Amino acid sequence: MKNLSKLKGILFLAVFALIVTSCSSKKGAMMSNNKVSKGTISGTWVVNNVSLEGFPDGYEVKNVFDIAPYQDFNGSTWKLYGGYSGMITLPNGVNQEIYWSLINDGITPIFQFKKIDAGEKAKNVSEGYQLQIASASKTNLVLKTPFKLLNGNMAYIVYNFSPQ
Repeated sequence: MKNLSKLKGILFLAVFALIVTSCSSKKGAMMSNNKVSKGTISGTWVVNNVSLEGFPDGYEVKNVFDIAPYQDFNGSTWKLYGGYSGMITLPNGVNQEIYWSLINDGITPIFQFKKIDAGEKAKNVSEGYQLQIASASKTNLVLKTPFKLLNGNMAYIVYNFSPQ
């Protein structure tokens, strides 16, 4: 009987520890249940590296976001304001105003943006771009532009960011 009482006590402590652990706050966490918060993405980010993933050898990606070749985004600065406006600035001086938002469907979080030209309003722009959020925290952001290749395989342009 003593052993049964002792076992109940241990079981109670284990369940209590599990509940406390699962309910505890995860400060600084970026993705919970595959969702990303606006606060995690907002800020000024610099692209440390742009790479191709899954493209066949010799495949050329000539233009990204109808702005420039993907290589030109190395070292670019992305200012993402909390009100969803923003600016992409390439090292060569090209600036593009954007309006951004997030899609959190619980499966793959998506960062999307529209290019806004002078005098345009975001609500009047119907086309834009979507990038998968591979990871996001206050210290690192990885976005992936998906491309469906002719053979049906998926390939990605991968953008690695760090905060400025």
